[in-house]
Amino acid sequence: MPVKQISNGTLKQELERAGEKLVLIDFYATWCGPCKMVSPAIEKLSQTYSHVVFLKVDVDQCEDEVQQYKIEAMPTFVFIIHSKEVQRIRGADVDAIETALKKYAKETSAFSGQGHSMLETAGSEHSTINDSDRQRLEKLAKERFDKDIDQQSMTSIRLRLPDISTPVNIRLSSHRTLVDVRQLICDAIPTFQTEPFEFMEPPAIKIKDENETKTLNEAKLLNASLTVKKI
Repeated sequence: MPVKQISNGTLKQELERAGEKLVLIDFYATWCGPCKMVSPAIEKLSQTYSHVVFLKVDVDQCEDEVQQYKIEAMPTFVFIIHSKEVQRIRGADVDAIETALKKYAKETSAFSGQGHSMLETAGSEHSTINDSDRQRLEKLAKERFDKDIDQQSMTSIRLRLPDISTPVNIRLSSHRTLVDVRQLICDAIPTFQTEPFEFMEPPAIKIKDENETKTLNEAKLLNASLTVKKI
């Protein structure tokens, strides 16, 4: 889910709209160096944790929100569940932010009926992906990417998912990106909404972050075979 910019006095409405979802509020300033440094990482996390609501609050533009949350340093990251603060992190500590996201996103997924956390077996670190997940992914890919058929250049991505022996073939425009594929996976398979993952090329080469935002053509990933690896 994209990071949404908040205007003064509208945060309460956004929190109510979020319902049971986890909300991460990024209090920042345009003149703040650490804020600028951490911003790309937050954007990437918003793609990985697609069912979490990411909000940005400019402290110079949103006096009501700054006073309400008693913000004294930038950046400050506030985690909200059911309109109540559960944790805050001061400073551009990406590792701490992701640790909190993993913790609270998993909790909210379990109780909202999304994800597989309630079905995990004892001692299992990750949820298991099954054939119904694969079928849902294939169906959603057709719905989402079939409109690309009328474009001149089409390609396919062959995805090998954890716990599934049969690869998933996705047909889409070469002008699409791996960000589109990442979003598709997160939307189709709930376990990936709370468990970060990366794309690997055979034999075991991680796709660089900057290549995820390039078109498949630019990244030289036409008709590629990729492995989806949980981190």
